[in-house]
Amino acid sequence: MRTLLLSGAGRKLLGSLLCTVSVAACGPAPEGGAPEKGQEEGTTAQPVVYGTDDRQDVYAHPNATLRARAMESTVALMRASSMTTDAQGRVTFNASTLQSAYGLCSSERFLTDLTPAFCSGTLIDDNLVLTAGHCISTCGDTRFVFNFYRSAAGQMQPVTSADVFSCSSVVVRKQTSGTPNLDYAIVRLDRAATPRFNPAPIRAGNAAMPVGSKVTVIGSGSGIPFKIDAGGSVRDARPSSLDFFVASTDTFGGNSGSGVYENTDYTVAGILVRGETDYVSNGSCSIVNVCAETGCRGEDITYVRPAVSDYCAVAGSQRLCGTTNPPPSIKFNFTATNTSNATVNTTNQAVTLAAGQTIRFGTCSVDGATGTGDTYLRLTNSAGTSVASNDDSCGVLSFASFTATTAGTYTIRAGCYSNGSCSGTVAYTVQ
Repeated sequence: MRTLLLSGAGRKLLGSLLCTVSVAACGPAPEGGAPEKGQEEGTTAQPVVYGTDDRQDVYAHPNATLRARAMESTVALMRASSMTTDAQGRVTFNASTLQSAYGLCSSERFLTDLTPAFCSGTLIDDNLVLTAGHCISTCGDTRFVFNFYRSAAGQMQPVTSADVFSCSSVVVRKQTSGTPNLDYAIVRLDRAATPRFNPAPIRAGNAAMPVGSKVTVIGSGSGIPFKIDAGGSVRDARPSSLDFFVASTDTFGGNSGSGVYENTDYTVAGILVRGETDYVSNGSCSIVNVCAETGCRGEDITYVRPAVSDYCAVAGSQRLCGTTNPPPSIKFNFTATNTSNATVNTTNQAVTLAAGQTIRFGTCSVDGATGTGDTYLRLTNSAGTSVASNDDSCGVLSFASFTATTAGTYTIRAGCYSNGSCSGTVAYTVQ
């Protein structure tokens, strides 16, 4: 299928890209062109079906391991306004049906499924979720919902407040174009999801996916309860860049951020990020866009290894990094006011980088980093040109990374958003 892609800006004004409807919120917009599937922050690109529509509800899928990945490791990203919790902790969802949200013809599948999700994700450690970078740039009011699947025909698995998690911080995030073309984020939840839920294993190494190999996507395409699509295959592995691979997965908007599994050991090989258009007009209603198995553009899937490597460069995890100790960091303190987004009146720290070295710096997400107020960090090169900056990576605190293409002396400039006042400790690592 095709995937829906959404990417975008939104820093301070992290608006809800889903519909802001009180009871009948619409689901993720269909994708089109080359953007991604997500719906959080910007551009849209939709999913499509290749050959046979292989999507199946969780209860109906014959593979026990894939059912377990859906039930134990998969999350739907939703807005807080997309759900209601009663006094007993039972959660109900505020959203339109798939048919209503997309104006689908009565011939289409899953018409009565609700559409509250805007992206998908995968639990990869006790309190870490892997998703697409375009799905989340700041924590905002995003909720990470487990158990969003059908347990039998016409029956939803009950969801309670214990299944709903908030975002504590966006630990790493990258959304680039060109080569490499990367789109990923790893989010720290407000509490551990284990042992009730189980992290999905990550594919070892960084080898290209073999062309023709089968892959599975699990997530909330078009915002509906989790579906398992095990019928995709790799078309283009992009071995020279290892940034993303292209596959014929049946995926839609809302599948952005979904875990993509290789079908041998069922480890996470990538993150669904963009693809073909989801739906096309058929008279007065719309139908799924169907391509030949080898037709259309295919769905783009970011390799998982860059995201994990990025995470392990700033944080620790026995499961992901082989150590619970974060890498050693260098720190400096600052107090600032009237810095106009870290362009004047800043506290500065010079750092020498060799070509190919990566610096990760923040008032959050790096060991020893802290902040009070709305911090803003900027990195400039020897000419004084800004090469990286960040405002709200973790709430109102900041984190950014930069890989030097040329050796030189760079400067971290610590300041505050706009002309406010703030203070803290900037911590940074060089890899």
